[in-house]
Amino acid sequence: MNFSCCTLYILGVLLLLGFLYLYGLTLLYQLYRLLRILAQTFLPSSWLKTTQEIVEEALYKYSADRLGITDYALESSGATVLCSSETYYSKFGMISVFNLPTWYHASTPSSVIQPDVQPGNCWAMNGNFGFVTIQLVMPVVVTAVTLEHIPKEISVAGRLDSAPRDFMIIGKERGLDSPDVILGSFTYKIGENPIQLFHIKDPNCLMKETPEKCGPNKLIISIITLKILNNYGNQEYTCIYRFRVHGNPQPSA
Repeated sequence: MNFSCCTLYILGVLLLLGFLYLYGLTLLYQLYRLLRILAQTFLPSSWLKTTQEIVEEALYKYSADRLGITDYALESSGATVLCSSETYYSKFGMISVFNLPTWYHASTPSSVIQPDVQPGNCWAMNGNFGFVTIQLVMPVVVTAVTLEHIPKEISVAGRLDSAPRDFMIIGKERGLDSPDVILGSFTYKIGENPIQLFHIKDPNCLMKETPEKCGPNKLIISIITLKILNNYGNQEYTCIYRFRVHGNPQPSA
């Protein structure tokens, strides 16, 4: 009789503990849901991102033109090349019929405002100095430009002597008949990040002071020229892979 009572007592205790355990789990789960709702309501969304979400966002940003900054010189968005210096035509890209040259394969200047940056897929500008002039997607207060070249590791030739070196940015506020505005002179440095960003400063200040003492540009630019002054040693041609223009868009007048 005593044994039966002890057994019933133990079973009762176990059932009570089981009930409390399950109730506790339910209570904890409900508390977790409440805290999550409160966090989603009052905390910044960036605080609630998981590692996977952060990685996915980084990959999306990389695939979205690798910078995550709007490019107002992008051809697919409406930008166009208005004029340029001569294109270099290599004999290696020549197609002949009966040993007579009939056609040369070469990328056009519009390659510099297209997103496909693969080894060899550049505009080969004749010589070591020249220019390309671009009508932007819309009038923009230009804040920066980006020049991109491939890294040496994936260069077919194993060298970057055709990469642009010193260059100048020239803007026009309206059409081609507008006066030139020098927006800055810069140097592309091989061996560093293949995508290099250069900030545009107040051109009026640049005529009197060094760039470090000048504030950002405030002029609205519609046409921009990338003027290459020299390269890293190649006398025959200069390869320009990608040129971007960044800034604050302005409504057309």
